[in-house]
Amino acid sequence: MITDSRIKAAIKRVRTSKSRIELRDNGDRGGGRLTLVVRSFRTQITCEWYALYYRDGKRRFTKLGAYPMLSLVEARKRFRNEYAPTILAGAQPENRFARSQHKKAPDISVRALFTAYVEHLKVSGKGAWYQVERILLKRDNNVATFLGPDRLARSIEPKTIVSYLAAIHARGTIGMAHNARAYISAAFAFGMKSEHSYTRQEGGGRWSISANPVAAIPTDKQALRVGERFLTLTEFRLFWMWLLANRTRSASAPAVQLIMATGQRVQEILQLTEFHYERQERLLSWKKTKNGLPHSLPLPDIAAELLDSLVANEFGFFFPHRVDPMRHAIYTSPNKLCELYATETATERFTPRDLRRTWKTLAGRAGISKEMRDRLQNHMKKNDVSTRHYDRYDYLTERRAAMKEWNAFMQQILAGEFGVSASHQRIQNAFPSLSQRVPGSPIA
Repeated sequence: MITDSRIKAAIKRVRTSKSRIELRDNGDRGGGRLTLVVRSFRTQITCEWYALYYRDGKRRFTKLGAYPMLSLVEARKRFRNEYAPTILAGAQPENRFARSQHKKAPDISVRALFTAYVEHLKVSGKGAWYQVERILLKRDNNVATFLGPDRLARSIEPKTIVSYLAAIHARGTIGMAHNARAYISAAFAFGMKSEHSYTRQEGGGRWSISANPVAAIPTDKQALRVGERFLTLTEFRLFWMWLLANRTRSASAPAVQLIMATGQRVQEILQLTEFHYERQERLLSWKKTKNGLPHSLPLPDIAAELLDSLVANEFGFFFPHRVDPMRHAIYTSPNKLCELYATETATERFTPRDLRRTWKTLAGRAGISKEMRDRLQNHMKKNDVSTRHYDRYDYLTERRAAMKEWNAFMQQILAGEFGVSASHQRIQNAFPSLSQRVPGSPIA
C-alpha cells in the first residue's frame, strides 16, 4: 500500500543508492495496480505514477502523471475512476477514447454497495438505518474502511470479514460482532437481489456478486442466547423512582418510563411525534413497525399522563436528538441510562430489551392473557394465515380493558403494596423524597 511516508522513504533511498523502486497499491485481480516508480535520472529524482496491468502474460505500464504535481489522493482517484474500469473491461488504458468509454461505469465498490444498502433502508422507512450506516460506513473502525472501500464488492472473501469480526469479538463485545455480521450479510444480500429484481425501476450498481461471503461465516451461538433478565416488582418500582429523580440528567428518562409502562420497542418510543399520539383517545398508532405491520396501542393512564407532561419540539418529536432536532434521539440512549442506574445502585445490569421482557412478565402476573399481551406488544405474526387473510377486527375494546388492568396493577407496584426486600431497601433509602409520590401524578 502506497503512503506518503513510504514515498519519502523511497526518494531518500534512491538518492543514496541510485536504484529504482516501485511502490504499488493493493487492488483487485484483473483490475491493475496504481504504481509509483521512483528512480534516479541524471542529477534528479523522478517519481511517476503508472497504471500497471498484464496483457498476454506481459507487464504493461500506462503513465498517469508525476508526483508531487499529481498527489497520492488524486492519483488514486484518477486510477479508480478512469483506468481500473478500462483495464477490467479488457480495453487498452493508454487509448484515451477507450478510457472515456469506461470512466463513467457505475461504481461497484464496497463503499458504493454499503451506501446503496443504507439508502435502501432509508427509502424503506427502516428506523435503524443510521445505526447500520454508522457500523458500515461512519465510525472510526467501520467495515468499509477495513475491507477496503475502493475494492470491488464481489472480490471480498469470507476470511477478510472474519478478521474484522474476530477483532471485535476479542474485545468481548460479542453482541456488536453479531450485529456487524448481520449488517454485512444484509448488505451483500441486497447487492445480489437488487441487481436481479424484476420490480426494481431505479438504476444502480451491477455488483455481480455470485455468493454472499458472510454465508460461510457461522453465527456466534453465544450471542444468540435468549435473555432471562427481567425486573422484579421491587426493582421495577425502584428504577421508576430513580428515573423520576434523574429527569434533569437525561432527557431519555421519560422514554424509558414509557417503555416500562407499555412494553413497546425502543425505536417506536423514541420515534414518537405528535402525529403518533391521539390525545383524546389516549392512543398511540404507528403506520409501520419492525415487523412491517401497523400498530396501535391504548395507553394506561400512567403512560398517558407521562406523555401529556412532555412538550414536543418544533419538528414534533417528543424525544429529539441532542444535536439534530430534526431527528429523534439515538437508540443507544436508553441503554446508557440503564447502565448508569446499575452502576450507581450496584444492581444487576439490564437493558431496555429486558424492560420489554419485564412488561411481558409482570402484565402476565396482572392477569392479562398471553394472546392479549402479544397484541399489545405487536408480537402477532404477519404470516399467520388467519390474521393476514381473514381477521380484520382490531380488538381495541379488549386491548383497552387489558391496559386498564395493567394500569391498576402498575399503580400497586409503584405504591409499594408488594413490599420492599431488604436487599433493595438501601436503594430506596437513596431516594427518600420520592417514597410519598403518588404514582401516575403529572411530573414536573
